Amino acid sequence: MPNGDLRRANLKMLFERAKQYETASFKGLYNFINFIERLKLSSGDLGAAKIIGENDNVIRIMSIHKSKGLEFPVVFLSSLGKQFNLMDLNQNILLHQEMGIGVKYIDYEKQVQYDTLSKAAIRNKIFTETLSEEMRILYVALTRAKEKLFITAIKKNYPKEIEKMKSQILRYDKNNGKINPILLKKYKKFIDWILLVYYYEESNIKNIVDLEIFNKKDIIKDFSKIEDDEINVIKELENVEIKKEEIEKIDKILNYKYNYILSTKIPTKTSVTKIKELKNEEKGLKNIDLQEITFQTPNFMKEQDIKLTSAQKGTLLHLCMQNLDAKKVYSLSTIKELIEELKAKKIITENEALNINPYQILAFTKTNIWEQLKEAKEINKEKPFYINIPAKEIYNKDIDEMVLVQGVIDLYFINKENELILLDYKTDYVEQGKEDELLEKYADQLKIYKKALEESLNRKVDKVYIYSVYLNKACQYLEK
Repeated sequence: MPNGDLRRANLKMLFERAKQYETASFKGLYNFINFIERLKLSSGDLGAAKIIGENDNVIRIMSIHKSKGLEFPVVFLSSLGKQFNLMDLNQNILLHQEMGIGVKYIDYEKQVQYDTLSKAAIRNKIFTETLSEEMRILYVALTRAKEKLFITAIKKNYPKEIEKMKSQILRYDKNNGKINPILLKKYKKFIDWILLVYYYEESNIKNIVDLEIFNKKDIIKDFSKIEDDEINVIKELENVEIKKEEIEKIDKILNYKYNYILSTKIPTKTSVTKIKELKNEEKGLKNIDLQEITFQTPNFMKEQDIKLTSAQKGTLLHLCMQNLDAKKVYSLSTIKELIEELKAKKIITENEALNINPYQILAFTKTNIWEQLKEAKEINKEKPFYINIPAKEIYNKDIDEMVLVQGVIDLYFINKENELILLDYKTDYVEQGKEDELLEKYADQLKIYKKALEESLNRKVDKVYIYSVYLNKACQYLEK
């Protein structure tokens, strides 16, 4: 399998994340999938697993600090022409853990300021310690290579600087076999320290060190060379003899068709609503007004006088019915109080409250379903679920794949006869006597709800209903 090691490592990482998640207060597949989705949306820590070990034959790019303790056959040590960072030495106040504090002296009368002896001493101490630390870093960098070490740096005026360096070398002899510290303090770049050693020991290290100097103009010139020779590609191809076997091989590669191409096109995750839309497209039942396909607008951005669509009004009715309490007896006034309470809690806006029909909500509380709810042993509302469904059942294609389907069940309850009842609210327009068309339209959706509930509760769903708000009627679905 392509990238098999990486895929296996990613699965192991996902398993470890799931184990860690289970130790928290939230548990269950639904909450874990939501957690992963939120990580993806927030660009959180969801990177691929690392499968490269220390001994793998790859090119590694790292800082000198990160390379400490490691060794490699070939090392490129680059950008050594950069000067050490000594900006801290120019601060008005310097601190040292042993020598204390050093500040500038300010003469307000003469309007001058200069370093005190304490500041100068601390500055010199910090400077020396900084160079010592840089020297230790350079030692780490120079000792990482087992076989070859390539050192690169850029110098603006190499001949002039080298002549000056050689004159300094003649002026400052070695101190006990080492480069004079005074000379080291004059140079503040790694490449300068390396060149000091090279020119001090030039006669001794020529056999192990090669110094190569490249001029910028020459490099640019090499890269800017243009080939003048023109090749007639068509003519060249006409003179090439191609064997029949090679043509067949090329044709096979270019016309290759993946046997499981359908599996690459179907989504691995979908929703009940999208499945319903897909089915309606296939049956020619989908006539959607483009004006009603809108993104949900946050409440604080909604204007009070905007006319709501039919879909938005249906959502509001759905919200109110979900907030009904089966233990209460409702009248028109209490339904209106419920709407006002939702408005007071900023769940709905003033304009939305005005577009809710309280009579339709009140009518639901007068139905046989509501009477069953009042005596129910258990009531569950707005229950989200995830379920794996064979792709062939959704897309009518011969595909041996599973699709993860998510959805939310409006209402299910156990009545006093211990029957499990599933109910889904619908606000669609339906003509009297054509309830079968509504049930047929949402048949696939109801099947998925029923299957998800039966697998979750490990028991049979006894009855499935669609409650039509428009007809004020509970229509029973009988699976064919």
